[in-house]
Amino acid sequence: MKIKFKGADFITFLVIFILVTSIFGLYTNRPEQSQQTAPEPSFFHGEIAFYEQSDGFFGVYLQRSDGQVQPISFRLDPRTMDDILIESDLNQKVRNATKIYTTYSPNLDTSYAKMAVAIGEVTRLLPLVTKNRAVSKNAFTEDSDPIDPDVPIKNCEDATIEYPILSFELGNQNRVNSEGYCIHIIGKNADDLILSADRLGYSFVGIY
Repeated sequence: MKIKFKGADFITFLVIFILVTSIFGLYTNRPEQSQQTAPEPSFFHGEIAFYEQSDGFFGVYLQRSDGQVQPISFRLDPRTMDDILIESDLNQKVRNATKIYTTYSPNLDTSYAKMAVAIGEVTRLLPLVTKNRAVSKNAFTEDSDPIDPDVPIKNCEDATIEYPILSFELGNQNRVNSEGYCIHIIGKNADDLILSADRLGYSFVGIY
C-alpha cells in the first residue's frame, strides 16, 4: 500500500511518537530519585554503559554540555551496529543547521507508520547536536497523489550548510552516507530503515 497522508497527520504522529518513546519510555526505566546508587548496566559497548529495558529498547545516559544527564533510548542493539555501514563525522553535516528537512518519496510501497518511526529516531536528537537547536520540517522528494500543497519538494541538490537534508530511502543495503549536506539513510525494508536511522542517531551522540 502506498503512503497517502497529509503533512499535518505526519507531524501529529511524529509528536506522539517522540513523546511516548523518547521521553516516557526511558524516564520510567531510570533510577528512582530516592535510590542512592544507579542500577547495574546490562552491558558495556566500549566504555558506554547500556541498560536493556523491559520494552526491548536500549537505554543510555549521556552527559550534556550543560552538565545535565540526558537519558536516551534506541531500538538498535549497539552490539550489532557494525552491521550497518556508516560514514564518519556525519554530525558535522547538520551541526550548523538552522532548519533540517527530512525527505522521502510519498509513493513508496512501504509502511507510513514505520517511515515516521525512522524519521523520529533521528529528528528527536537534532536539538542536542546542532548549535542552533535546529528543528526538522517534513518534505517529499516528489509530489504525492493527491498533491499536498503544504509539503515542500526537497532533494539532495537543495541541501546547504544552513538547510541540510536527511533523505530516507529503501535500497539493497543498510547504510548511511552523505552527498554534500544531504545524508542518505537507507534500509532494505521499513524495519531495516528504522535501524539505519538509529545507527545515525548513535553517531550523532558520539557512540560508535
